[in-house]
Amino acid sequence: MPVAGICLLPAALAVRLAAGVPLWAAYGLWCASAVGYGMRPVQRAIARLLWPIRRPTQAERRRLERVWERVVAHAGVGGRRFTLLIVELPEVNAHSIGRDLICVTTGALAQLGDRELAGVLAHELGHHLRMHTSASAFLVWVLLPLQGVALVGNLLAAPAVALAHRLARRRPEHRFAHACARVSSRLGDAIRAVFAAPGAAAFAAKNAAGRSAEYRVDAFAVEVGLGAELLSALRWFAAGERAGGERSCAPAQCGRVRRGRARHAAARIPRPTHPPLDRRMARIAARVELARSDA
Repeated sequence: MPVAGICLLPAALAVRLAAGVPLWAAYGLWCASAVGYGMRPVQRAIARLLWPIRRPTQAERRRLERVWERVVAHAGVGGRRFTLLIVELPEVNAHSIGRDLICVTTGALAQLGDRELAGVLAHELGHHLRMHTSASAFLVWVLLPLQGVALVGNLLAAPAVALAHRLARRRPEHRFAHACARVSSRLGDAIRAVFAAPGAAAFAAKNAAGRSAEYRVDAFAVEVGLGAELLSALRWFAAGERAGGERSCAPAQCGRVRRGRARHAAARIPRPTHPPLDRRMARIAARVELARSDA
């Protein structure tokens, strides 16, 4: 937040000069908007923007409620505070959003058994109970100024990049022009790197925290007695990977649907927020075995 606040300062100063809005009001509005971003109606609107979500049909609802009741009974929590939605995508995936939304793809309903689906839903429930999704939504909104700074860097680097392309295209064999094109291209890359560095560092830290969170919610599934079900689901995806990727990306492994299927780039581009499947399976198997021996 301090870095994002510094990045927001030029815009806040511009608003102050143009409209007389004090800095404290600008920053207060920024913080208020971050809180509003985590509200349920806003989260649903964003989910509809990113994915083709809908309410489950009667048959889908019956199956989801049957599996979900088992999950919340194991976890000892009330299931009514959460909303289960369907994503019209053939990929097998599931993800949690905001405070209480859990989205399951039609591919997951079609290809996963009730046992594997229970393990996946237990994993997503763990994200909500550990407040991972709320924190992630807040961070994404707060870090938007860093992305704005990166955009400014791209705009500032555009002339140098355009000059490099023009020199390389018009005089490809001229030694001096080639040297100027190379210098201009490297200058543009340097400008972009400097302006993108704060956002890259912040999102790298966020992704590292996300990988740690995956291990914690895997442990949560084991604690509530659904570790074997989650392990079965992950083994299903691992078998698909070994078979050449015919099966879709794993729920809670890719975290997002595959490229070109979602409505927005934020949902299409995979983020390195999840550890490798083999490591997760090894840890879950060890925890399940330990739980069985203790029992």
